[in-house]
Amino acid sequence: MGYCQFCEMIETNAYNIFYRDRLLAALVEICPKNVGHFLIIPLRHVESIFELTNEEYLQFRKVAWRVLFNQFHRINFIERYEHYIALAEKSDTRVIERCHSGIEFLRGATHVAPSGFSMGFNEGPDSGKEYQHVHMHVVPAYGDRVNRHGFRFLF
Repeated sequence: MGYCQFCEMIETNAYNIFYRDRLLAALVEICPKNVGHFLIIPLRHVESIFELTNEEYLQFRKVAWRVLFNQFHRINFIERYEHYIALAEKSDTRVIERCHSGIEFLRGATHVAPSGFSMGFNEGPDSGKEYQHVHMHVVPAYGDRVNRHGFRFLF
């Protein structure tokens, strides 16, 4: 196995992992599709969902629920988005724009509580999968920031 960006994220914690157990870690997405978008990543290098153990696969759902219903309100998204903007190169306008948009939304909100969410994996060459390390996207939705058409059109 060569270089893996996700393995490096887990090893260095450069992206501020906010949840970790013996199988998985969760961190805020660097280029969020919506405010609060986070990733769940296996600690071991796994390239396909078909290589996950049953325990790992089931743990993805447990972690998503735990974060959404118990930890979400404690995550400092503004701090994390500011950190990502500082890390981004000036040419990476998508990261910068999405993080700034998230910060504006959060600063204007009196209470941030998702009204729904989309979650899933990209698997296979035609799915839009960009990295050879399994990860689940969890993308919250809000009344005025919805995930139109669900997961199909987020990526």
